[in-house]
Amino acid sequence: MSTWLVRLSPHIPGDMDPEIRADLRGRTRAGLADWPGARWWRVAGSDTLVALVDAATSADVHERITALPLHRYLAVSVEPLSGYRP
Repeated sequence: MSTWLVRLSPHIPGDMDPEIRADLRGRTRAGLADWPGARWWRVAGSDTLVALVDAATSADVHERITALPLHRYLAVSVEPLSGYRP
């Protein structure tokens, strides 16, 4: 199992129907809450989310992200992390 740094920055069109937007956001929140062991933070002053997640492979991380209802409106960054002892 590896740890990954995930950054999700939503870019939802301003002209999207408010009901559709709310539905997509709600279902995406539920999907993020179901990510086992993930620790999520919101970047102050933005809608960007940052997380530390555990997954066996980058493909596992990719699969979870693309399953999110908002995935087509997300700018995504995923970085593998390794242990460090100063």
